[in-house]
Amino acid sequence: MADVRAARIVLQPAKRRFLEPFLGRSRSVAEAAREIGLPVEQAAYRVQAMLRAGLLRAVDTRARAGRAVTVYRAPAEIRAPLMVLPDGDARDFFRLVDEPMRETFLTALTRLAGRAGIGDWAVRLYRDDEDRVRVDLAAQGGDWDPSMLLAAGHPAVVFNWVPLSLTAADAKRLQGELMAVLARWAARVPTDGQPPSHQLGLFLTPLERA
Repeated sequence: MADVRAARIVLQPAKRRFLEPFLGRSRSVAEAAREIGLPVEQAAYRVQAMLRAGLLRAVDTRARAGRAVTVYRAPAEIRAPLMVLPDGDARDFFRLVDEPMRETFLTALTRLAGRAGIGDWAVRLYRDDEDRVRVDLAAQGGDWDPSMLLAAGHPAVVFNWVPLSLTAADAKRLQGELMAVLARWAARVPTDGQPPSHQLGLFLTPLERA
């Protein structure tokens, strides 16, 4: 799919919800509207937009008193290359993918702060020995030491962003190590419908130089 309109529908949840009832299934507008709990008129407007974008096609008609009902269908799988999107939309896609998981993480982290002893700590703004301005957390009477969180009574929490100076080779080596961590623990991803007990996120990216 190389149509920007189609990609925006696929990548934006508010628009994609109108497409979801048709994925791999044949539905009338009224059936789709009932499934997502919206008025038929609103769903009909969206169906026309999805037809113009090439995401839906009419596959059948059903006879009824008066005008026949058209049935529509979308492919069971749709791929939307990011390259067809303007930069801003691609950024929004990454934000939309990341935001729900990040919100879950931050909510849990806030709830656990007291148990981890972080609630009694202070936000520290200072200039370090290398003349860099830093913001971090510190115990009221000392400095920040991530190893404090490894104490048995504290929950398993890691919350760090680390600006690094790496060669291309170093960065690839670090990428491989992080991917190995994910692979090692991948078997613990729930597959039986049970909710997860922990959430893990790993992030690494080159930064543009001014």
